[in-house]
Amino acid sequence: MYPVTYFLIVASISMVVSINGQLLTTEHRTHAASERANDLWCHQCDTMEDGERCANLTGNFTTFGHKCTGDKRTCMVKRFSYTTSTGDSMSSPQTWSVERKCTNKCDSGCIVVGERTKLSACTTCCEKSFCNIGTGAANDLTIRGIDLFLALVLQITLTIIMYPS
Repeated sequence: MYPVTYFLIVASISMVVSINGQLLTTEHRTHAASERANDLWCHQCDTMEDGERCANLTGNFTTFGHKCTGDKRTCMVKRFSYTTSTGDSMSSPQTWSVERKCTNKCDSGCIVVGERTKLSACTTCCEKSFCNIGTGAANDLTIRGIDLFLALVLQITLTIIMYPS
């Protein structure tokens, strides 16, 4: 009896998923989740359009204030920079562009491409009003204490498993 029940459940789920992949490609929200007010404000600017004033916000820059709307509930800073290396020396990072805005999807981190000339795209994300300040550089990505603790526990566990004495 039980194997038949499990088979029917799995078959039903796979039929639903196979219909244009709807469960995998759409986001379903309850009415209450859709109704939640969006009170978030972010700085919105781009160094390509707004110049150096957007590069490193540290003070009160209300001119760049922007009310986030819809499902955009995260503030973001995206920074594009490059460094060059010759032999054993490497230049300091040169900022190419900084963009600040509201977004609905944000993944903090950096992507670095290249050997002698390294291109970096770093993104920082936050969820409080006017929190997208700073340069968006890798050193703005702080490690929380719990992250460090969990990494340490994982390292110890893997060491014990791989090198039992």
